[in-house]
Amino acid sequence: MSIVRLHGEACYWCGAAHGPLTPAGSVTTPVEGGVRHWFIVACPQHSDRRPR
Repeated sequence: MSIVRLHGEACYWCGAAHGPLTPAGSVTTPVEGGVRHWFIVACPQHSDRRPR
């Protein structure tokens, strides 16, 4: 997974970074001592998707 996708700078699903991006929820990744929450965005083509 690209760090720009986890930083909310590109669509989480396709990596598009140009054009409008809308909030799409968050994902978690395990880190030492717990989990890290990443707030993600989606391009218009993927705005109806949500992380599982």
